[in-house]
Amino acid sequence: MHLKVLSLSFAMALAPLAVVGCGGGDTGENSPQAETVQASVVQVQQAAFPLFTTAVGTVEPYDRANIATRMMGQVKKVHVQEGDRVKKGQTLVELDSRDVGSRIEQARAGLTAAKSQLENAETYYNRIKKLFDEQSASRQNLDNARNQYEGARAQAEAAESRVTEAASQLDYAVIRAPFDGFVTARSVQEGDMGTPGVPLVTVEMQDSLKVITTVSEMDVANIEIGGNAWVESDVPGFGRRQARIESVVQAGDPATRRFKVRLVLPNPDSAVRSGIFARVLFQTGSKQTVSVPVEAVVRRGQLTGLFVLDENGLTRLRWVRLGRSSGDRVEILSGVTPGDRVVAGGLRLMREGQKVREVSL
Repeated sequence: MHLKVLSLSFAMALAPLAVVGCGGGDTGENSPQAETVQASVVQVQQAAFPLFTTAVGTVEPYDRANIATRMMGQVKKVHVQEGDRVKKGQTLVELDSRDVGSRIEQARAGLTAAKSQLENAETYYNRIKKLFDEQSASRQNLDNARNQYEGARAQAEAAESRVTEAASQLDYAVIRAPFDGFVTARSVQEGDMGTPGVPLVTVEMQDSLKVITTVSEMDVANIEIGGNAWVESDVPGFGRRQARIESVVQAGDPATRRFKVRLVLPNPDSAVRSGIFARVLFQTGSKQTVSVPVEAVVRRGQLTGLFVLDENGLTRLRWVRLGRSSGDRVEILSGVTPGDRVVAGGLRLMREGQKVREVSL
């Protein structure tokens, strides 16, 4: 009898716990699944969705200079290495200019002699002209004196030109950067012989780059010079950058039916290097459709979904079918309707049944 009383008392003590365990009074908000999290939320709307056509291209320097000398001379000093950043007018290479200096001295000596002859011829001409005016010299004497004076003046002018020409050779002895950029090639060492027309240093402009690509005959009509396009690459740190359409070649390639397009890509921080592969996105139109930010999409294997908030503000994972991507948005073909509110950030720790406190994007 005593044992039966203890069993009945124990059963009555467990009864309240059983009722609570059945969840009869639990709303779910106090469970771990219903904990409140902060996340950005956007409302699904139907709006204009830009359409893009994608082309592949190559990033190239906006300008490249293969710098050579116009004089023959031994390389005296090389001031730069490959990879150095240079400013416009900076000295890159110096050639031995001693031979040029000798030619300048010779030309100056010739100019001094020519000027002396010119002074003598001018003095003689003025004396003969005075005698001719006094009728003490013949016309022939005057003509001869004038011819000598004019010949001496021509020789003096020629001598002065030779000095200028010889002096200009000194400019060719010092190779300078034609613009701001980077040294991408250096083909000489100190002691080498500089030869006219043979490049010594190559400088590429990197503050602005150009992207060369081609588009189809169907898309070229939608590309406007002066407009903008997006350039993206898989190279770390490149991301997506805006470029300006600089030119469109009006003659297409007969073999491929594609037209060359050149874009200017600003690169003030020199973070992008020439020679890399890139994709160019040209906007070719738009359409009215439902879209959401790309970061709102949940991917589970081959499935894609969105965390939609229900009437209680709790997350419900809803599977959707995606369409085209455009910039930072993606088209939703089915699964949500305009007016639905979806979580657009912080998805890594998001679970179904959580309550969301909205924060601004």
